[in-house]
Amino acid sequence: MPGYPAVVSKDRERPQLAALRPVDNDGVLAVGVGTALWLVALIVLALLHQQLADAGRSWWIAVAAVGLGLGLLGLVYCTRRRNRLRKP
Repeated sequence: MPGYPAVVSKDRERPQLAALRPVDNDGVLAVGVGTALWLVALIVLALLHQQLADAGRSWWIAVAAVGLGLGLLGLVYCTRRRNRLRKP
């Protein structure tokens, strides 16, 4: 497989993947950035509410609100997970 370090097995027909280490990333930054982007989208769409309603696309505001809500839940989850993993 391209991108993965391979080690040669004894049968030489099927290369096996070398042991990979997990990424040292708790996800808080990624989820936080995504949540902030949903917040920006919600604000912009709320300001453009009338134009969206005229075009029949006012449901976009609900999509941004749901994205923000799920992002906040994800942020709580990732923060709690990070804190649990850091305990000795």
